[in-house]
Amino acid sequence: MSVTGTSPFYVDYFDFFPNSSNILAVPYGDVSKSFATPVSSKSAKIAGYDWTQPFPGSKKDGHGVYLSVGKEMPLSEQIVEDATTVLSSLTFSAPDGLMSGGHPKAMDPSWYICRHIFISTNAAAKKAVDGGDNTCSFLSKDCAKDLTTSLTKDWGTADQDSMCSAFIFDMIPQSCFDSFGSSRQDVMAFDSKMLADPDLGLLQTSKDQERYSWRMGTGYHDPGSALPYQMAANRTYLVATVWGYSRDAKTKKTPDVSFGCVSPGEAYVPPPATTSTSTTSTSTQTSTSTSSQLPTSTPIPTDSAFSDDFSSGKMDRWSIYSGNFVADSKAMVGLPADGGRALIQSNYADFLFDADVTPTLNGTTHDAGLLFRVNNIQDEGSYEGYYAGISASGYVVLGRTGDGQGGRDYKELANVKATISPDTAHRVRVQAIGSDLGVYVDDMAKPKITAKDSAYYVGMDGVQVNLAATAFDNVRITPLLFHDEFDGDNMDSWTGVDGKVSTGSGQLVAFSPGAKALINKREFSDLAYEADVSFAVPTGNGGLIFRVGSAGAGDDTYQGYYAGIGNGFVVLGVANNNWKELSRVNTTDVQARQAYRMRVEAKGDTISVFVGDMSKARLTVKDSTYKSGKSGVRTFKTPLFTDNVRIYAL
Repeated sequence: MSVTGTSPFYVDYFDFFPNSSNILAVPYGDVSKSFATPVSSKSAKIAGYDWTQPFPGSKKDGHGVYLSVGKEMPLSEQIVEDATTVLSSLTFSAPDGLMSGGHPKAMDPSWYICRHIFISTNAAAKKAVDGGDNTCSFLSKDCAKDLTTSLTKDWGTADQDSMCSAFIFDMIPQSCFDSFGSSRQDVMAFDSKMLADPDLGLLQTSKDQERYSWRMGTGYHDPGSALPYQMAANRTYLVATVWGYSRDAKTKKTPDVSFGCVSPGEAYVPPPATTSTSTTSTSTQTSTSTSSQLPTSTPIPTDSAFSDDFSSGKMDRWSIYSGNFVADSKAMVGLPADGGRALIQSNYADFLFDADVTPTLNGTTHDAGLLFRVNNIQDEGSYEGYYAGISASGYVVLGRTGDGQGGRDYKELANVKATISPDTAHRVRVQAIGSDLGVYVDDMAKPKITAKDSAYYVGMDGVQVNLAATAFDNVRITPLLFHDEFDGDNMDSWTGVDGKVSTGSGQLVAFSPGAKALINKREFSDLAYEADVSFAVPTGNGGLIFRVGSAGAGDDTYQGYYAGIGNGFVVLGVANNNWKELSRVNTTDVQARQAYRMRVEAKGDTISVFVGDMSKARLTVKDSTYKSGKSGVRTFKTPLFTDNVRIYAL
């Protein structure tokens, strides 16, 4: 095997990982060395076909996918100083009967095959695959069906240069979010010409490491760190292979799709680094450690919420990269430092990030706040990503370090004056959805700062202090699971189950005298569900339904909860094909023909309803009738107008 030339790989995993800016080429010899004795090797059988026959051929056993995790690979100082990454590789095999002399036999030109790679950090998916489910049977029936459809329905028509039905960056169907997680795909396609190439053909038929085998790293890390192995171990791979026909095929029918799932198992733990020190003639071994406090847990799943109130007096879920932080006061306190940073092992994309931030007054340009979408952080604290901070000298700031292309210069995106009292807890919120960024302080209804920036879409999250000692408490990050702004005036994500429901003028409209609509396919359990709602008729009411198991025609024909607003009241109830009111509060500030931001927080048996003021619940009850279900809208004797729907994990 030649070890000359360079090999490309994806630097790290995040939502839009196939982006060209995430690709790095390194000497192939370095790659080969890291996989010489891999720390993990797993495989899965893939149901397949005999491609030497004309399409659709006959079934052929022996196809497979192989996952290998290499040992940490040092990176050139021209790329990044004193850093390594851990590579994971996917290779593929073909049945012996389709190979000859170590190369694939000629493929009949009527075939065209697409491999779609999806990556999950869902803990339940990993547990299933590590337990032996290599055929991906843990996927829900709807997921398997919808995924198969998405990979075949537009075969040969979606793109003039490819037969594949789905492409790089396309999202896995929403019905897969619960059982697998949200994931954008990478795609490899091959036909008879590519398979005949002496190098490219082996990429789809040889389980050995090749120069251009599919590989992904874990970003940049200190040599000897356990974190990159934890990150690699936390990834589960779903490979969907579509056995399709080419444009020249005489026989054409819907392609078959086969699934294979692999996960690395337990994380490899590197032996501790040691240095020898001597006193006179005695030699002893002492362990070395970096200045970072390494995490003790695997990275947080991207579809799970994170919260920490530091009531334990510990910071065991945080990594300190620079400065000093302590939590023995039942809050996390960052001591004065020029850029003290502590982060969690997250990889969120779109989310709400909330924390109580208590700054001290220590200079006019000293501030503290929240770090988000952080990438490539080093032990000395340098990083790429965003920062939203507050200062007791009277300002709120949003800034970005880096440009998404490897630069690390700081750029201030916005700075506004604000009343920030020292030694007082201020609730700070960052809202990040795509390139839209918002910073809120105390008032959760109106942002202090809004900005658009597309340098970073995903990364770690944490806190930063800039010379001012600051306390952080009640940290909560809730990832966005669903959103709809109805900009396209369509109901693709919704199903009307009662009455008339339609879209128009950028809103979802449920018509009088009564109507219900549910978000398609996905179910939610613990959630924060919010939307802008308004009702038109003072004698009616409308609002949000959630944890709905079934629904049909009729005002109370559903099983689930309803949080609604009417003229002068807020109400919460539960229905089992009949209505039961759980709580009602009268208020003078809720009126017809006015838009209100509504928010329902349901976690376990505790349900809270917010209207207008997102910092104070209008009512809170405990009820355990329903634990999960679909979400939607409901109206009673009034048209209901809904916009800017968002559902977050709690």
